[in-house]
Amino acid sequence: MLRRHTGPDHMPTPAMPSPLISVAMSVYNGARFLPAQLDSILAQRDVRLELIAVDDGSSDASVALLQDYARRDARVQVRPNPANLGPTRSFERAMSLCRGEFIAPSDQDDVWATDKLATLLAAIGAADLAYGDSAYIDGEGQPNGRRISDDTQMLAGREPLRFAFANSVSGHALLVRRDLFENVRPLPPELFYDWVLAMFAAARGGVAYVDRPLVQFRRHIQAFSSLGREGLARKPDRYSGWIDDRVALLRTLADSRFDGQGRARRMSDALALAIDRRTYAPLLRSIWRERAALAAPGQAPWRTAVRLQTRLLRKLARARREAAAR
Repeated sequence: MLRRHTGPDHMPTPAMPSPLISVAMSVYNGARFLPAQLDSILAQRDVRLELIAVDDGSSDASVALLQDYARRDARVQVRPNPANLGPTRSFERAMSLCRGEFIAPSDQDDVWATDKLATLLAAIGAADLAYGDSAYIDGEGQPNGRRISDDTQMLAGREPLRFAFANSVSGHALLVRRDLFENVRPLPPELFYDWVLAMFAAARGGVAYVDRPLVQFRRHIQAFSSLGREGLARKPDRYSGWIDDRVALLRTLADSRFDGQGRARRMSDALALAIDRRTYAPLLRSIWRERAALAAPGQAPWRTAVRLQTRLLRKLARARREAAAR
C-alpha cells in the first residue's frame, strides 16, 4: 500500500520570484515616437520591470508624455537630467538609477517585441550580457526587410579583443547585469556605452546572442546613434576617429582589473606606436599573436588577422591624409 506523505518536508517548493529588470531610457526631443516605444515596453510579458526615463533637456512634449505615462503606470519613473549630458552620460545616469538585477537600455524611437525581455533573460544564463538581432524600420515605421545581422557579423563569447575591433552589440537590443555596469562605470564619455559594456562583458562572464529580431530598430537621420546625424557629428574625422576609438577602448580595458587587461595594453601600445611614429611591426605582430581571440566562430584565425592588419594599415594611411588636409 502506498503511503501518503504529508508534512513540511513534502510541501511544494514555492516558485522563485523573477528578477526585476530595469529599463533605462534616455530621451531627447523624442515626443514623435515615444508613445509606440513606451507602449511596447509596458506590454512586456512574463517579466517584472521598472522603467527609468531620464530626459536630457528636451524642448518638445517629451517630458509631458513621460509624466502622463508615470501617472497611469506605477512602473514608470521620470527623472529629468539637471543639464544636458549627451547620449553616453545620459544613459549612464539612467542606468545608475536602476534597482533591478538586470538593465535593459532603451532608445526613444524603437518598438520592442512583447517577449524581448523574457527571451533575453532566458538566454543570458551565466553570461553578463545577452542581446538579439534587430529589424530595420524607417521613420514612418515601415520595415525594409533587412536586419542588423545582414550588415554585421554578430559576435558572442568571452574574447574582449574581438569586441574591441568589431562590435555588434546595440544598446537597444541588450540585457546586462547591473553588477557589471557598476564595476565598469564611469563610462568613457567619448565612446558609445553599448560598445564598452559588450567588451567588458566579454572580459568577464561572456556575451550571449539570440538569433532573432527582438526590436524594430528605427533608422532615421535624427537618431542619437552611430547611424544618425548626431552620431556622425561626434566623429567629424572619419578615419582618425575610428582609430582613436579603438585606442580609447583598449586602454579602458587595460586600466581595469578585468581579464585581458595585459593583452589590451600591448595592443593599444602597439596601435599608438603606429599612430605616433608610423612604426607598424609591433602592431602587426600583436594582431597575429591574438589571431585566435580576434576571430569570430567559424572564421579562420589567420584570415581574420590578415584582414585586420590590412584594414588598420589602410585606416592609418587615410587618417594621415585626413590630418594633412585639415
